[in-house]
Amino acid sequence: MDVKIDSLIPFDSLRTDLEHVFSVVEKNGKVVLLKDNKPAYIVLKYDEKGIVDENIADKHANYTLQEAMKIVLSEADNKTMHASELADEIYKRKLYLQKNGKKAQYTQIRARCGHYPDMFEALPGNIIRLKQS
Repeated sequence: MDVKIDSLIPFDSLRTDLEHVFSVVEKNGKVVLLKDNKPAYIVLKYDEKGIVDENIADKHANYTLQEAMKIVLSEADNKTMHASELADEIYKRKLYLQKNGKKAQYTQIRARCGHYPDMFEALPGNIIRLKQS
């Protein structure tokens, strides 16, 4: 994990200067609280999309989108899912993330079916089916 030097803050700052701690979290996205000069806790910024961490794409998402689609669809009933549900499940499991750390959009899922017609079938209503191999 990359941590900026100004994000290293003594744990006692929670008692003495809480406002400063949260201003650093706001600025850098995270703070590492130190006890005895060793990392003890991490405070991360959170928004409506979840925890904000600029390195999330490096920590997860070891699959291409089509590989992630295949994994999720192989476990789904009838090997079919709506494209938006498929996108949500892939993101929830962190199987694939865009370079900016965001989830793939259902339109991207739908387009990937056209690039891999041997693997996927796009049915009416944005339903995606994994073809049997």
